[in-house]
Amino acid sequence: MASQDRSASLPLPLATPAGPADSAPVLDPKIMLASVEQDLSLLRELAELFFAECPGLLSQIRNGVRESNPEAVERNAHTLKGALSNFGALAACNAARELEIRGREARFDGAPELLSSLEREVNRACNALSMFLQEASREGSAR
Repeated sequence: MASQDRSASLPLPLATPAGPADSAPVLDPKIMLASVEQDLSLLRELAELFFAECPGLLSQIRNGVRESNPEAVERNAHTLKGALSNFGALAACNAARELEIRGREARFDGAPELLSSLEREVNRACNALSMFLQEASREGSAR
């Protein structure tokens, strides 16, 4: 008999911020689980893909800002924003959206600061996602 993931019956672990100064959640567990129809195994696969692709996307955005390449900034920020939206990483999505707009408008004023903000928020999202998956695994194995 095939085992079915019963993550819908798991209590949702909190996706808390990486730093004590912030009180807003970094991720939205309801959005994460809804994006994979409550399938925790699929969420793990999606997270693995995100962890594998994210450094390259950030590198392309960084290079695009450094080289004032609006197409690279817009395209890669858009892709990263879409990936982050699967996890309900609102602050990181907003930072990516701002860079996407700057790329579309070929405006690089303030782009290095926006890039720093994006990198910080993506790091927080990655840490929170890792913690969420670890907690969910512990909750699942305790049942």
